[in-house]
Amino acid sequence: MDNLTPGTTAAPRFAIAVQSKNGPHGTDPFFEELLTGMEEALDQHGATVFLRQFSSYQDELDAYPLWAESGAVDAVVVVDSQDEDSRAGLCVKLGLPVVVLGGPAGDGVSLVDVDNSGAMEMAVDFLADLGHKTIGRVSGPAHLHHTKSRSLAFEQALAARDVTGLSAEGNYSAESGAARTRDMLSGAKRPTAIVYDNSIMAVAGLEAARRLGLKVPEEVSLLAWDDGPHCRLADPPLSVVSLDVYELGRIVAAVLMQTYSGALQTVVHVPTARIVQRGSTSGWPSAGSDSKLADPALRPRP
Repeated sequence: MDNLTPGTTAAPRFAIAVQSKNGPHGTDPFFEELLTGMEEALDQHGATVFLRQFSSYQDELDAYPLWAESGAVDAVVVVDSQDEDSRAGLCVKLGLPVVVLGGPAGDGVSLVDVDNSGAMEMAVDFLADLGHKTIGRVSGPAHLHHTKSRSLAFEQALAARDVTGLSAEGNYSAESGAARTRDMLSGAKRPTAIVYDNSIMAVAGLEAARRLGLKVPEEVSLLAWDDGPHCRLADPPLSVVSLDVYELGRIVAAVLMQTYSGALQTVVHVPTARIVQRGSTSGWPSAGSDSKLADPALRPRP
C-alpha cells in the first residue's frame, strides 16, 4: 500500500500504523473510508497518507525511530490505543508530530476524540426502546482503549435500563463475528438483539443467524457499528450505529496538517454517532401473539 523512498519527497507524507492482531485493517470498510476522507483532504495541501500494517506492537515501535531518522514520514496517526501504550510518547521524544485517533490524550499529542461511550449508550437505548430485554454484544479486542470505553458504557446502559447483557470478545474479523454469534444464539439464554463493534462481524453474524434457522429481525435483531455498502446491501439491510467516517478522515487530515505545522496538542471532538434503522432491527416481541418467539427460552432449537 506504500512505496517509501526516504528523503526523496518534499511534500508532507503521513502514516497510519496498525497491528494485524487488532483487526483486518487493510480490508476493514472503516479504514477504507477513513483513508478516502484523509486522502481527499490532504490532496489539497499536496500531502499524502499511507497505511502500514505491522505484525506486533514491538514491530510498530521499532518503525518510528527509523521514520523519524530518515525523514520518510513527517507525522503519524496512532490508532487502537491500549493500556501502557508508549507509541505516542515515543513519537514526541523523536520529534515526530503525532495525532491520536480515539484517545486518550497525552502531553505534546494532538487528539481527535470519538465519543464511543455516548454511541454505545445510544445503541443500548435504541434496542431497549424496541422492547429487547436481553442484549448481546460482540466486541473488538478487549485490550483496546475504545473497546474498554464501549464495554463500560454497555454495562452502565444495561443497568440504567434494567436489561440483561451478554458479551463475547471478537477480533473484528468475519470469522470471529460468525463464531461469537453462533455461541450466543446456541446458548441457554439467547439474546433477542446483538450489537457488533464493527460491520464486518455484523454481516458475518447475520449469515450465522440465518444458518441457525433464525429469522432477522423477527427472532433476533442485529445492530452494526459503522455503516458501509455491505451493510446497506445485506439481506435484510443492517441497522447501524453510524459515524460519518469519511468526514472523520477529513477531520483527522486537518488536525494532522495543523500538528505538522507546529500546532501541537490540537484537540477536536467528533460529533456523536447516530442510529440508522433498517431491516435488521424490530420491536420485541415482533411475532405478535406467537409466545414461542416472544420468549427465546421457549423457541425451538436451531
